Amino acid sequence: MAITHTQSVSRLTIVNNSDNIVSEVEVTTKSVDDSDPTNLVIEGTDTIQVTTEGVTTSTSGFVAYDSLTQDTILNWTEVKNHLDSSNTKINQESWINSVKTPPTPTHIDKALPF
Repeated sequence: MAITHTQSVSRLTIVNNSDNIVSEVEVTTKSVDDSDPTNLVIEGTDTIQVTTEGVTTSTSGFVAYDSLTQDTILNWTEVKNHLDSSNTKINQESWINSVKTPPTPTHIDKALPF
């Protein structure tokens, strides 16, 4: 069966001034195996620092805080590059697969022979 990943912006941190320039983005990745979506689901987060040095509201391409959308943020180069190199999806897939097919234990308890 297939594991799907959904990413969403879960938190934004801004520089503490009136410009509302985003300095940090938290993205939550939800991974679900469609064979048992109730039990085979896990969420993880990535916290991504965004460069603010030299950024002003008049910087080319600047989007005002109130006009930001999830798609805009997820497509920022720094966010996209971080998510592309993150192990969150891989780790979550490994967890789902280990729950679906637990590894054989290397040691087990055995009843006493007496």
